[in-house]
Amino acid sequence: MSASGAAQEPNSLAIAVVIATYNRAGPIAHLLHGLQRQTLPRDRWEVVVAVDGSTDETEEVLAEWATRKTLPLKYLVQANAGQAVARHNALLRTSADHVIVLDDDMEVCPAFVAEHLAASRRAPGKTVVIGKVVPEKAFMKKPLYAAVNEHQLYLLHGRIERGEQVPTATAFVTQNVSFPRALYLQVGGFDPSLRLDEDRELGIRLERAGAIFVFGSKAWAIHHSNIGSYDKWFNRQYEYGKYAVKIWQKHGRNPLLHPLRNFVNGSRLNRALVTMVCAHDRSSDMATSALERIGSVLQRVDLLKPAVATHKAIQAVRYHQGVRDALGSWRALRESEREFLADPNHPVEPTGSGLTSDRTTPPQ
Repeated sequence: MSASGAAQEPNSLAIAVVIATYNRAGPIAHLLHGLQRQTLPRDRWEVVVAVDGSTDETEEVLAEWATRKTLPLKYLVQANAGQAVARHNALLRTSADHVIVLDDDMEVCPAFVAEHLAASRRAPGKTVVIGKVVPEKAFMKKPLYAAVNEHQLYLLHGRIERGEQVPTATAFVTQNVSFPRALYLQVGGFDPSLRLDEDRELGIRLERAGAIFVFGSKAWAIHHSNIGSYDKWFNRQYEYGKYAVKIWQKHGRNPLLHPLRNFVNGSRLNRALVTMVCAHDRSSDMATSALERIGSVLQRVDLLKPAVATHKAIQAVRYHQGVRDALGSWRALRESEREFLADPNHPVEPTGSGLTSDRTTPPQ
């Protein structure tokens, strides 16, 4: 581990910014420029970056920033082990009372750290702050596989900001969140076995431990998304389905966390599509290929919302393929659906409906 700046006394820091990065030397440099302009006095906070086995110039970029001493920065380098492990290792390197977890492709406002700290004081030791994520202005004209994720989070944060949805663990996306370090350690931190959806799973445990979720509209950051390719995005949707089953099983098969909750309660069109094509991979491949082509045509003629809808449908197909394979078969998926519906405690709304039933445990 390398470090810069004066040594901190134990527990003297109010807040720390934790960033895990992998092969994003340019974006991390851009983010550090924004953090350099923060309004909170430097002796109140620090930045801890975990380099997760990067093979580009990331380490050199951080070493240069460390020698400048214009940021309260320290960093560590580890073999590639995934975001969950990298973030946890970074969290262990700070003594700050409150910790911000931030993606490496964000651009933060000048009061970003100060606003997270201010929001954390609403319930000291219990407050989880969901910071506002702002998409780039022309995000709907990005490649559709990138636009669909941005659009979903944009809609989610809009509903929360307008008071239409209650912030809960279902909205805990670690692009821009913060929480008490002691509470994080109390619940066991990120699950290192999860390569995806580790943020939502941590949010579940924080909520069950009595965390109070608030929305930090003033702690905003612009997301400069860079997924990489359609194939990478396409494969990730399948893996999300598999991890959703793993998380549901880990948490005692809680019906609120059931991987088919949205299949039963969500979009009827997506439910019909999944039912028609997900039993066999050949049908699924034909459907997703057709949807990709249709989406490209719609985007070229500037019909952006229906274009994005095609890729939401691809998400639904791929996710449920992952659920199917994690459960063992299409028959097992439909049997799990029947068991879900037979449970008298099953939710009747999709995930993120904004009702208190989104909570995985009653609020404290």
